[in-house]
Amino acid sequence: MALTIKVRPRLADAERSADELTAFHTYPPIPAHNIAKEHGVIVSFTDFGKHAETVSGLLDFSKSRLYVNEKDVFERQLFTIAHELGHWMLHKGHYEADPELYKLLPRFSSPDRDDPLEQEANRFAACILVPKRLLLPVMHASAFTLSRLFAVNRTMMERRIRDVR
Repeated sequence: MALTIKVRPRLADAERSADELTAFHTYPPIPAHNIAKEHGVIVSFTDFGKHAETVSGLLDFSKSRLYVNEKDVFERQLFTIAHELGHWMLHKGHYEADPELYKLLPRFSSPDRDDPLEQEANRFAACILVPKRLLLPVMHASAFTLSRLFAVNRTMMERRIRDVR
């Protein structure tokens, strides 16, 4: 019987890493696609065929390539790029050592409660797309307005505002 150890997500590390990558960006939206490219990841917009409704994207570590669902709306594509870039920046060594750790998750699953690596990638994505230092001066605006400004969906913006407060 295998022993499973519950590991706590390192959310502060994810946030710090995202902040470092966006330090020179002075206004939104943050160009996650360019940041990925600067860190050796090729972003390809792909037709996932019959899986288009359930797959947002995936990362091929061996080819340094991130595949993004070309049928998704821009905000979803941007989040997918940022999330998978989080896996690249934070977890590449883990996944190269044990490829079984990286699972293709259906779009509507909720892995956050159980998987610290997914929690970290989500925090990284939120922090890279909506850096705290850029959000704080405009937090008086509505979540709807801010979501448009930062090119993220409203639900993600509402969560980010809660996290920053």
